[in-house]
Amino acid sequence: MPSFGFELEYAKSSRSACKQCKEKIEKDTLRIGLKVLIDAAPDDAEARKRAHSMESAKWHHEGCFPKIKGKTWFRQHLPEEPDSITGFDALKEDDQQKVKLLLQSCRGEETETETPKGNKRKADPDQKSSKKSKFFASQEDQASALSAEEQKSIETLKAELCKKNVAALGAMLAKNGLPKSDLPRSGKKEELLDRVAEAKALGVPPVCPLCEKQKLRFSKVTGSYSCPGFFDDESKSFKRCKGPGDDTQLVRTSWQELGA
Repeated sequence: MPSFGFELEYAKSSRSACKQCKEKIEKDTLRIGLKVLIDAAPDDAEARKRAHSMESAKWHHEGCFPKIKGKTWFRQHLPEEPDSITGFDALKEDDQQKVKLLLQSCRGEETETETPKGNKRKADPDQKSSKKSKFFASQEDQASALSAEEQKSIETLKAELCKKNVAALGAMLAKNGLPKSDLPRSGKKEELLDRVAEAKALGVPPVCPLCEKQKLRFSKVTGSYSCPGFFDDESKSFKRCKGPGDDTQLVRTSWQELGA
C-alpha cells in the first residue's frame, strides 16, 4: 500500500493549478499539497523518473482539498497532529486554526473546544453547527466568485450540453478561439462542458490587452483574469505576459454558435 505526504504553503506564484477544480491558485493564497511517497528508489532510470513525478506535490485550493478523497481515506492517511505536516509551522495563526478545522472536517470528526481548566470537551450542538456553517461558508466563498444566478445558468447549460461528445465540444470552443484546456494532456469531457457552459453563460473572455496574443483566462475562484502567455515565432520561445492590471476594464464578447 502506498504512503502519502502532505504539504502546506502560500503559493509562490499564480502559475500552479488546483488538481481538483483545475483553476489557478492565486499567489500568496494557502494551498495544500498531496504526494505519493516512494519507499525505495527503483533500479532503472525510467522508473526513477516516474517515481520522482509521483513524489512531486499535487496542489489544491484549501476549499477543494476535502473533495479529493472520502472520509475513510482521510482517516487512514491524514496525520493525527497538523503540526507534523510540512509547512504548518510557517502558516499564520489564523490559517493554522483553519487547517485544523479542515482536517477534522475531512475525517468527519466532531470539533473540540477548551474548557476553562484546560480540559477538552466536545462542543455543544449549537456551537458545533455554527462553526461548521462558518467554515463551509468560507469554503463556498473560495470555491466560486460567481453569483448564484451565474452558477445556476452555467449548471443549466451543462445539463443541456451533456449529450454533446468531446469532438463537438472542442469544435465549439475552437469556434470562439478558446483552447480545450489550460493544462497539457487534459481536455476531458467534464472540463470541456464546464468551459463551454461558462463562455456561453458569461461571454467569451477577451484577448489580453497587453500582449494582444491570447484570450485571457478567467478564474471562477477569484473572479480575476490572467494571461496564459504565448509562443513568439520570431524568437522561437514561450513568452510570459503579466496580463491586464486590476483596474483594466474588460468586456467579454458574445458566444458564437457553430454554423453562425
